[in-house]
Amino acid sequence: MKRYRFRSKLSTAIARQRGFLSSKQAFVLLALIFLAPTFVAWVMHNVGDGWQPQGSTNRGLLVHPARPLELPQELVYGDRPVTEFLQGKWTLVYIGAADCGDACRQNLYKMRQARIAQNENMKRVQRLFITGEGEVTQELAGFLASEHPRMDIVTLVPKQFERLTGFFSIDETPVREAGRVYIVDPLGNLMMYYPPEADPRGLLKDLKKLLKSSRIG
Repeated sequence: MKRYRFRSKLSTAIARQRGFLSSKQAFVLLALIFLAPTFVAWVMHNVGDGWQPQGSTNRGLLVHPARPLELPQELVYGDRPVTEFLQGKWTLVYIGAADCGDACRQNLYKMRQARIAQNENMKRVQRLFITGEGEVTQELAGFLASEHPRMDIVTLVPKQFERLTGFFSIDETPVREAGRVYIVDPLGNLMMYYPPEADPRGLLKDLKKLLKSSRIG
């Protein structure tokens, strides 16, 4: 009799345990457990200004998601569209006024030094200075020729410049006044930028990491 009662109690307990969740409810619960971290990460990255883990190793600010720079064909550099120029290499881009004041020159210096510091990978990086006020001044032309002889320069008329800056707009700050250095990947995607107050060593280290981990460009 005691044995029978024991089995009866055990059977009842198992039945209750099995009845706690239906198979459909159990499936939904498991799905929520596995998908919750992904959902939280998506919310963190897409709500407000975005969020990056404290342990993130990049020093620049990510453009999330990366932005394809499918620029108008009439925006040309030499005899090629600017979009085509941005393909094939990692490109450091600075957009500013044609007179290129102190802040502009400091950013061009950061770009030059970050490229030189890549040593044998230096040939995988190009620099581009874009201005929207027609030709650069004679003084600036002399400065660029002596200090940045290998840097590419695109000069646009104001209407063209306004069309281009829309692709580089991050927030409400006008692109001309933002003083940012941008990184464009070899597929022509805008993927990272640095405000003027950013530590220049961050640009150097991020670029080194990108070149090391990437097989393109």
